[in-house]
Amino acid sequence: MFAYRGDATVRSPNYTEVRHQTNLTAFQNNDYKSWLANMNGRGATRFVNESNFKEFATAQVSAQKGDSTSINAFRAKYGMGQGNGNGTGRGMNR
Repeated sequence: MFAYRGDATVRSPNYTEVRHQTNLTAFQNNDYKSWLANMNGRGATRFVNESNFKEFATAQVSAQKGDSTSINAFRAKYGMGQGNGNGTGRGMNR
């Protein structure tokens, strides 16, 4: 999936075309369970749940089309990306 470090136009190091297509299909079908399984506990899974998935999916699709307004609002609303990379991920300094 795109959205590496909050930029929907940049591919993350974990990007694969299969994961990307699976996520896009999940977004289009509002399929939280498929997206969650595909993400395997990574990335936005700490902030996205079944209740807010539709909002997240809509924002992701918009971001892929170049409009980051919705995804930025989602991030602010749910505290996504507020850690500024300070130990909130699964980096080398576990």
